Amino acid sequence: MAASGPWKKKDADWVARLEADTVLNDDARCRLTTHQNAVGDVAEVIARHMGVSKGMSEAIGTAAAYHDVGKLQVPSEILCKPGRLTQEEFAVMRGHPAAGHDMLMQHVGRLAQLAASIALHHHESMDGTGYPHGLAGEAIPIEARIVGLADVYDALREDRPYRGGMPHEKALAIILEGDERTSRDKFCPKVKHVVEQHHEEIASHWRRYH
Repeated sequence: MAASGPWKKKDADWVARLEADTVLNDDARCRLTTHQNAVGDVAEVIARHMGVSKGMSEAIGTAAAYHDVGKLQVPSEILCKPGRLTQEEFAVMRGHPAAGHDMLMQHVGRLAQLAASIALHHHESMDGTGYPHGLAGEAIPIEARIVGLADVYDALREDRPYRGGMPHEKALAIILEGDERTSRDKFCPKVKHVVEQHHEEIASHWRRYH
């Protein structure tokens, strides 16, 4: 995990400038903002229950809210497409972790570096099947392991253009046990344990945004 120390949410003010030059329409921007805020709050709860210090938990929550900032460069017709993506469209979508990392690394400060790490690695999987680099196990930064699970939880629960959101119990079962699309070995066991123990609190925080 990144080094501990004082973190201030105002340090993330520079992120607003990243939105000045994007290809998103208002509907896509609204969807993305809701998702990122929910993921940030859930990630902070998970980090706190993993024994991370209050300051670092808050930093992870703040940085996590920008895990998908690279999607600001994904065309709205792909981001909000109601049907299955083509291979070409999916390739564009899979480019958002690296794009977000590059955008965030243009800014100075430990919070920007933490956010860049999360943006780059939040789609990696413990079993090595994730992207963009196919990292596995503890090679994935712990903050990215936390945010990766929070990201999937919100993705399962929120309404998407191509399907309705799932109830909490079903989303939790998929995270803990897997299904036909999600391997049970995708997520960090330590993070899964915390989620299982504190799932009601996580659901409560998630409902603040949906």
